[in-house]
Amino acid sequence: MLKNTFLKPIIPLFLFILISACSKDEDPEPANEEEVITLVTLEVTKVGSSETITYNFEVEGHAHDDEDEDDDDDHDGHEGEHIEIELEPNSSYNVSMLIYNDTDPNNVENITLEVIEEADEHQIFYAITDELSGFSIASGSNDNSDSDGNPLFLKTTWTTTGETSGDVVSYLIHEPTSKTGSTRNDFGGATDFEIEFEVHVEE
Repeated sequence: MLKNTFLKPIIPLFLFILISACSKDEDPEPANEEEVITLVTLEVTKVGSSETITYNFEVEGHAHDDEDEDDDDDHDGHEGEHIEIELEPNSSYNVSMLIYNDTDPNNVENITLEVIEEADEHQIFYAITDELSGFSIASGSNDNSDSDGNPLFLKTTWTTTGETSGDVVSYLIHEPTSKTGSTRNDFGGATDFEIEFEVHVEE
């Protein structure tokens, strides 16, 4: 009789522990945190030349709550100093984009590798303004692709004709709803970063 009395409170306690353990096992794993991107680099090499010019773009957060509302130096959410890329007419250039998190200078993360690994969930888009006539950007022959064969545009070929100048905005798009388009809105998804620069084509 004493033995049965002792077991009765133990059994519910054991069942509670068992159910709690099962509940923890069934909890979904937390989603991967979005990678922090602080630096984008464009390496520009003229076809037929061995000289590579590197352009670095600091990437800031998309929240601008702390910015001065009267500050007009940063238009349309594009941040960092204005960068001009000088090109020659009637020429082609191989351009590689590299993406980093250099928050810790002693442990710089190459986010480019993760973008390639998750190619189905990413797309790079270059928006070229109308005044930049005779200038085009195409996927390079050594570009990376997603599982459907869509180019990522990490490695591109820039082609110039006559002298011209104008702005280009480059976006890294996360989970695009489309992999093709002529404007940023055509791709849907979220913007992981956007960088702006001016292209000058002249002798």
